[in-house]
Amino acid sequence: MKSRDVNTEGRYRADGRWEGPTGPILVEVTRTNSMRDVRGALVALATLLHGEQVGCRAVCVLVGSRLSPGRLEEELQRVQGVLRPELASRIHCLLDKGDRSRNVAAFSGPLHDVPDEFHAWLDELVATERLRGHSPQLPPRQIVVATLAQLRLRNQPPVTVKRLQETCGVSYPTVASVLKELSDKGWLEDRGERGVRMRQLTSGEWMELARDHARLRKVHLFTDPTGHTSAERMSKRLVRLQGAGKLPRTIRIGGVLGASRHFPDLDITAAPRLDLSIDGDPAQIVELIDAGLRPKTKAEQRVALAVHVTRDPPAIPAVGSRRQGQWAGELECLADLVEMGFIREASEMADHMQRIGEQGRPVA
Repeated sequence: MKSRDVNTEGRYRADGRWEGPTGPILVEVTRTNSMRDVRGALVALATLLHGEQVGCRAVCVLVGSRLSPGRLEEELQRVQGVLRPELASRIHCLLDKGDRSRNVAAFSGPLHDVPDEFHAWLDELVATERLRGHSPQLPPRQIVVATLAQLRLRNQPPVTVKRLQETCGVSYPTVASVLKELSDKGWLEDRGERGVRMRQLTSGEWMELARDHARLRKVHLFTDPTGHTSAERMSKRLVRLQGAGKLPRTIRIGGVLGASRHFPDLDITAAPRLDLSIDGDPAQIVELIDAGLRPKTKAEQRVALAVHVTRDPPAIPAVGSRRQGQWAGELECLADLVEMGFIREASEMADHMQRIGEQGRPVA
């Protein structure tokens, strides 16, 4: 599921707003298989409706989801049951079961009394959101978790809930839910009005975070039929393309190459593949890095490139701090090692991350 946009005041805004004869309709385009994410989107839309005119409606549109219409309807009714009646009747869900490869849209769900023009507009909105690279992505709650973890590693001071909302681009209910979950686990420091911060985590807790992070990401695997490419060669080409402005600098190098930057004692002699963390569509990126790569379709094919459609936790830097550069964050790299099966090496890196917390690395 994509992170939600916020305006300059930190207030969540929907992906689209349709103005028609039946009144405005706010639309949130979401890609997820998690009911928790659906619930978060519905609650965020309900929050938006508080400031809208009475005739305004809101709809959560699921694309590329394995959720069934029945499950979706059950969740919608569950959320509606805790809202005031005047809000509950204005919240809806639509499921896109169309074939995007043939540019065919098919929206189903209990949203009635809208003209055909709305569905045509909605189809364009969904296509635009896909091109913008907003989906798939980390679930909003995981963006908050990963950001708090990265702040802990950087030994940065407690951060307010409002700042977390603005930085992560998520709603207040999402942040509040994450903080409650972490507090119940005993993973937060007690900072009161100063803000919130994760406590120092053990290596086992870092491994738990990494496993969750790896599980929640979307990954695209590519193989090299020629067998001539290497992670080092592709990473150098990536850096050249970024320097020439042909690829965005938001693409981060993770995996073994990235982990070894954070943990120089990593006991892996050569990277078996190149791992990239991106926030967008991988197709054009892969084509530029190596046009000979092909999607992996068979179990026996060796992975040359793994593209994680995720969002590296946005840092909340101190004044005068320096950007990290082209490398993915520690948690992202640790998740890559776990995903590749380097459990012993990942555990050693997690030990290193625990020591960093204990030593109190300066704010970077």
